Amino acid sequence: MASYYYYASTLPHLRLDGPLPFDVATFLAASSDQVSRRDHALLVAAVEGRESRHPFIRRWQRHQRLLKSELAAQRSRRKGLGAAAYPHLDETDLRICEAVRHALAADDPLKGELMLLELSFNELDEQVGLAAFTIEALLAFVLKLQLKERQSRFVQSAGNSEFERLFSNLQREIAKR
Repeated sequence: MASYYYYASTLPHLRLDGPLPFDVATFLAASSDQVSRRDHALLVAAVEGRESRHPFIRRWQRHQRLLKSELAAQRSRRKGLGAAAYPHLDETDLRICEAVRHALAADDPLKGELMLLELSFNELDEQVGLAAFTIEALLAFVLKLQLKERQSRFVQSAGNSEFERLFSNLQREIAKR
């Protein structure tokens, strides 16, 4: 098993409330010269969400499946839809159930999304543990970058502009009638 002491130590510490130092594509391009081909293929597979036999990627994908399933289940219950409309996985994780419940109860949808991103961010930290210089640490890093890219798209001013545009279109449609 390869250790990436030098490469991993050059990477910035990622925090959910910190800046996005660079995007996923930049990291993947830079890492192609720093890690083995096999490990680079794992990094790409993790970002693309492809199935893998690597235990870290399997645990991450399981977490994501459980999160999506719980979101669908709780949202469908709120809408009064039956269980057949959005089948729920038989397997559950109580931390995920509780986090989704709090996120959906948030008074601000952005705050709810940030809660779910934090849950996933923390999951990656827990999976890596103290193995800071392994391929698992690099996998967590690239997946955190992916989460931070998603977070960077949450621009309140852009959301407000889009809301105002849609609302004014709706007002014009109503005025025509």
